[in-house]
Amino acid sequence: MPPHKLILNVGDDIFLLMQNSIFLGFDGGATKTTGVAIDSDRNVVAEATGGPSNFQIIGTEKASENILATTEALLTKSGTRFDQIKAVYLGLTGAGRIKDADRMRDAFIEYLAKKGYPVPDVRIGSDAIAALEGAFAGRPGMILISGTGSILFAKDEQERIHRVGGWGRFIGDEGSGYAIGRACLSAVSKHIDRRGKWTLLSELLKERKGIENQQSMIAEVYQNNLDIASLAPIVIEAAERGDEVAHEIVEEASAALVEHVRAALPNLKLPVSLALIGSVLSTDNFLSEMVKEQIGKEFPQITIRNPERPPALGAALLALKIESP
Repeated sequence: MPPHKLILNVGDDIFLLMQNSIFLGFDGGATKTTGVAIDSDRNVVAEATGGPSNFQIIGTEKASENILATTEALLTKSGTRFDQIKAVYLGLTGAGRIKDADRMRDAFIEYLAKKGYPVPDVRIGSDAIAALEGAFAGRPGMILISGTGSILFAKDEQERIHRVGGWGRFIGDEGSGYAIGRACLSAVSKHIDRRGKWTLLSELLKERKGIENQQSMIAEVYQNNLDIASLAPIVIEAAERGDEVAHEIVEEASAALVEHVRAALPNLKLPVSLALIGSVLSTDNFLSEMVKEQIGKEFPQITIRNPERPPALGAALLALKIESP
């Protein structure tokens, strides 16, 4: 069938889609999967959202099912066929290690074959790599992520990827929501024991989480599986309200995050751009402002920018770079 043009509305823009090869990118996590289809000229031709695809939690088959459903939605919106997909890049939570990524990639390819679909070139990497590609639309730069965990990824002029942090909560994740929450619990436990000074955190934990003594804290943490990272906003609020203990925790977190940036700079050509990502850093709060201020003072050659494109589009750009065998 000869190529023909379709007019599609994507957001506020209108793109012309040549009905030939398309490239798909996915940003998948524990709650949803976002997919983007682009053409060979990097135009967005469709966007869709589906179910979760964190295969470490729901398994590879269910993740594959949700990715395929999102793929079908993209094809419907773009008016294209499955055999027009030239390459797919899956940016998934839990795919940061090669062994895990290979396991999910093999499972997805097997799932496609089982469903009778032609199998395009499929690559897989962590959702953070997709976020890095999207943040600067494929150009060099750094992303500093602080959510539940913490990690920095950077891409240099030769498109080599450099990583700092991301060791997980038992080894590292300094400056993360988990680390801040753990420090909060430690400070409050010391106050309860009279081993530490008074802190507003004790009152806020009682008010927000029902933690007021040793029994309630142990029950919440060890029996009720308290989301420790969810305490980070409480610490940041207390620091902003002038609490000395909370301020010390936030200062330590900020210094740890800036240290990630410092460690990455020798690998990069300056000046360089930096995007702050993750629930702890992506909103305007006392900690994120402290991080920005410290980076601005110490590294004037770094420009802090908002991400230019979302991770799913970053994944689609990575798909476009794939050379099919």
